[in-house]
Amino acid sequence: MIAKNCLACHGAAMRMSDLDLRTREAMLKGGKRGPAISPGAPDQSRLISLIQHAEQPAMPPGKQLPEYEVTILTRWIGTGAPLDKPIGDDATDAKKAMAAMEERPITAEEKKFWAFQPVKRTVPPTASKPSWVKNPIDAFLLQSMDAKRLKPSPEASKRALVRRAYLDLWGLPPSPAAVEEFLNDKRPDAFNKLVDKLLDSPHYGERWGRHWLDLVHYADSGGFEYDRDRPEAFRYRDWVIRAMTADMPYDKFVQWQLAGDEIAPQEKDALIATGFLRQGLEHNVKSEFTRMEELDDLVSTTGNAFLAVTIGCARCHNHKFDPIPQKDYYQIQSIFFSTKPMEAPLADAADIAKNKAENKAVDDRIAPLKKEIEALKKPFRDQKIAEERAKLPDYVQEALRTPPEKRTEGQRLNARQVERTRNFTEEDVIKSMTAESREQMKALEAKVREMEKQRPPKLPAAMAIGEQGREPMPSYFLHRGSADSKGSLMKPGVLSVAAWKEPDFPAAPEEAKSSMRRKGFSQWLTAPENPLFARVMVNRIWQHHFGEGIVATPSNFGKTGDAPTHPELLDWLAGEFIKEGWSMKAMHRLMMKSNAYRMASDDTASNKTIDPDNKYLWRMPRQRLEGEAIRDAILSVAGTLDAKSGGPGVHPYIDPVLWQGSSGRTWPGKPDSDTSTWRRSVYVFSKRSIPLPMLDVFDKPDGVQSCARRNRSTIAPQALILMNNSFVRIQAGKFAERLTREAGSAPDAQVTKAFDLAYSRTPTATERSAAVRFLKDHPEALIDFCQALFNSNEFVYMP
Repeated sequence: MIAKNCLACHGAAMRMSDLDLRTREAMLKGGKRGPAISPGAPDQSRLISLIQHAEQPAMPPGKQLPEYEVTILTRWIGTGAPLDKPIGDDATDAKKAMAAMEERPITAEEKKFWAFQPVKRTVPPTASKPSWVKNPIDAFLLQSMDAKRLKPSPEASKRALVRRAYLDLWGLPPSPAAVEEFLNDKRPDAFNKLVDKLLDSPHYGERWGRHWLDLVHYADSGGFEYDRDRPEAFRYRDWVIRAMTADMPYDKFVQWQLAGDEIAPQEKDALIATGFLRQGLEHNVKSEFTRMEELDDLVSTTGNAFLAVTIGCARCHNHKFDPIPQKDYYQIQSIFFSTKPMEAPLADAADIAKNKAENKAVDDRIAPLKKEIEALKKPFRDQKIAEERAKLPDYVQEALRTPPEKRTEGQRLNARQVERTRNFTEEDVIKSMTAESREQMKALEAKVREMEKQRPPKLPAAMAIGEQGREPMPSYFLHRGSADSKGSLMKPGVLSVAAWKEPDFPAAPEEAKSSMRRKGFSQWLTAPENPLFARVMVNRIWQHHFGEGIVATPSNFGKTGDAPTHPELLDWLAGEFIKEGWSMKAMHRLMMKSNAYRMASDDTASNKTIDPDNKYLWRMPRQRLEGEAIRDAILSVAGTLDAKSGGPGVHPYIDPVLWQGSSGRTWPGKPDSDTSTWRRSVYVFSKRSIPLPMLDVFDKPDGVQSCARRNRSTIAPQALILMNNSFVRIQAGKFAERLTREAGSAPDAQVTKAFDLAYSRTPTATERSAAVRFLKDHPEALIDFCQALFNSNEFVYMP
């Protein structure tokens, strides 16, 4: 029992907590927490307390020994714990023990966990109120409400519905004309027609693409201390938006991100899509350790985003809570192990050849000038070196004078240290030059700068991924996650608890430029038989429409995550997703055309008493808009939004005090009055270390890790930034100009128009009276009034 359950962590290969359980003496000595056994006193033996789960950490991790085994060990200790020879004599060889540690069988019981069961094609229940049911979603929800004696809320007003749909699908408020068009549409399916119209717009891709970018922790910079810009990263962002707008099937959408270069190497968009694999942080130092960190990001983000499992927790040991062996982690890691970053040209071969030739011509003209510059500097640099070496001890100078082939080992070491170390900079060399030499150098440098201007424009390239060749690089099981403790050579694999058959990873064909492992993995991942893939995505779509997912932990479907509130509905939606050809827009239509989506968001006293958290969705949840949607809504209402799509990110103004003095990090911000920055916020340059304050204060993720659900804080700085930020003030002024232009100078007309634009409704009598009075009493009242509308709950919350 001890050999089977304990020695993997407390034996020849490893002694966690300094505890060795192979001999009686070692058990008596114990580890960091004291002796493991008290012979003759099992009730005082820590070993018994741990295996009975009476003390933490309970052992063995993730399971409990059968009662009869606990009884045997208890009796053994009670008789004095006799032990004639070490336990596991046949496994004392460390290599065998370490190899045994790599295996962690998954039990039939573990596979019964709901998330790892095949998606069931559930039949919608018979509704108690058929008139309330617009589609099967309502039947499932009504069944749960009936069980809890809850009543669905009444339908929201048409004004609330049109505003909700626009903000939900576009992240922009509807125009007054769009509101009127919907109010005047008396057809029974008017709302369904509205949903279809909104889904057909590129604005949908911009809004929902932002949700996806959170999930893959997209950024336009590499992070860490230097946080270097990634000038080509925007192409992946733009591809996500285009793919969403075109309703690319979700299985293909994911396959291209994992293996576009292997699946469709001739498709430029397929290469751009692999930018997903380049979203991790960029380490300044390249080493085996930092490479393991990069691979960990790939494995962890893949597990979180597509499977909602915390695979990263199995990097150093078997997962403590879920049936994810450490071996699964390293088999999946082996799929990405051979990858390397590449900038894939997006121009055709002729343009690439022409560009290369033109650059070479410029290089050839510049080379002689650079040689002249170096010749001017050399005597002064040599003089600095001589001065430095004259200060060195005699034995070091002797080493430097000795010919390299005659130096002793010590002299070679001393010489190398001196040759690699300079106590002066290039600037010091220039300062030591004569005035005449400096002038000559400056003239030559000016010529170089002029010639540099003759270079052709840089060709577009995709920040993509490639591999070393068709033969995969060897990767290994790493005990304790350490690159210094390599175990067995790893073959590619998948999440074994979710595997319905043995995965297939055939050898790459002779002409292949990569191992093709990522293609095989992507096909397994996106197969309809995968119990997680469809469930996870429909849950994410549901979360963004209804505030919370059916599983409230959208990237954790494991034991430490939340159980689904409506498991049958989740499976039904997953089945529909597959049946509809993985169409995300079909899922939007299904959810938004339900009666549940049309409910008002007001509380009902009786329901609130039973279900205060609205877990069973008896009303539409109230959701604050993200910072991007708030900023975009301000621009839209002010009439200043630049609807241009795609391209490099823009740099709105950020106070330099927030980034000056950093390690070379810069932000070329433009004034808040610069119209080129008045674009949708998804196109704002996303620099990890310098976030735009307006987005940051409204909980924009930092881009370090995958974000499945943004924080939803309510803090004073949010109101303060809407009150004091110069961008908001400028846009309030533009809003005031728009009101004067479209409604004239009469305060009553201005108030009516302002509410129509900002809130999609007319003001109440009380609101109108107060607003008109305010406008008449203050000189800058109209701008202040407009800014007050921006800084209101009604403006920043979904109706």
